[in-house]
Amino acid sequence: MTSSSAAYGQPAQVPGPPAPPAGPRRGSALPWVLVAVLAVVAVVLGVLLGVRSGGAGDSEQQGFATPEEAVEFSTEQIAEGDAAGALTAWATDAQAENLDLVGTLERLRAFTPADTSSLPSDDKLFVGLAKTTRAGAAAEQYRRMTISLLLPDVDLDSTTPLEKGDVSAQDIVDELDSARLADLTAQRIDQVKGPGKLDENLAEAAKLVGADERREYVVLYELDGETYLGGVGVLRYGDDWQIDSLQSSFAGTAYGSLVAITSEEYDDLVADFSS
Repeated sequence: MTSSSAAYGQPAQVPGPPAPPAGPRRGSALPWVLVAVLAVVAVVLGVLLGVRSGGAGDSEQQGFATPEEAVEFSTEQIAEGDAAGALTAWATDAQAENLDLVGTLERLRAFTPADTSSLPSDDKLFVGLAKTTRAGAAAEQYRRMTISLLLPDVDLDSTTPLEKGDVSAQDIVDELDSARLADLTAQRIDQVKGPGKLDENLAEAAKLVGADERREYVVLYELDGETYLGGVGVLRYGDDWQIDSLQSSFAGTAYGSLVAITSEEYDDLVADFSS
């Protein structure tokens, strides 16, 4: 009688002694380890390069160890012609996700539908819309900054007629060349300080967007040997500083745009903060 395990038409075989355990297969484990390590390295480099180069990580906002680093980084990105990179230094996502809408409306004592940032932070749809509109507001401030540098004689808040012959359509197009911003730098960044009421207002503003701290700074920019005044508001979430405005309300700087100023005038302005 044949064993039921025998193949059809073949006699049953008497089992022999078990085969010795297979030894390690040389050359198989090490390549897989290398592949795994290289894969991890590639992922890490991809994330870092994506954020820094404005690639796949364009929508990923980043924090900085100091407010100065955030301002310097965003300025460098504008000088390099990378608008998306500059926006990664902003806190627009964190603000949209943490806004205290009730507290904000109570402080304003009004609801203005035109204020596109006043949206609930506990509703997925409105958070998504708020992130987009806040990013748009940040881009608008950079638009005002760059135009104020490239077209300093143009009033940003009025219409410039072209039929008088002072400036032509081609003049406007020629001047709006972002390559001219390549040497833009932030030469000085000084914190705005004032009476106790200022600290209270800044603390309240931070609280309304879930931040731990808010500060305002004035910035001395330089481009082609000329110096300009600008303002910046920053927020701290944990250990990370991010930009929330290109304006210092207390220092009276313009919204987004820069104005010509001498180094001496800038020194006097900063000195007033301590007086």
